[in-house]
Amino acid sequence: MHEHALIHNIVKEILDREKLPPGSKVLRVGIRIGMLEMHSEAAFRQGFEVACRDTPLQGAALDLDLAYPTLECPSCGLKKQCAEGDADPHDALPVRECPSCKNLAAVRGGRGVGEIRLTLE
Repeated sequence: MHEHALIHNIVKEILDREKLPPGSKVLRVGIRIGMLEMHSEAAFRQGFEVACRDTPLQGAALDLDLAYPTLECPSCGLKKQCAEGDADPHDALPVRECPSCKNLAAVRGGRGVGEIRLTLE
């Protein structure tokens, strides 16, 4: 349900900000979003379809540009992009074992909603 609430808020923000002219048709919606914001991409996409019903966004393709978190180890200096599932989206301050030196490393980034792009007909 988290994904549905998030995408409903994003769609509402798009409609409030863009003030699309009557009869406008949006072909594509591009969203830059942190991977840790979504627990399930499929649920996010389903929520998008539901949230867009009876709006100028209905039927628009959804392009997701995922921002992945980074594992940063203060002990050995390792910095590497986390793979999907490497960090728990429910953890506010995630840490993981560094694969290089086995010390604790912080997981940074991968959260938030960034740029939103619309392609109109």
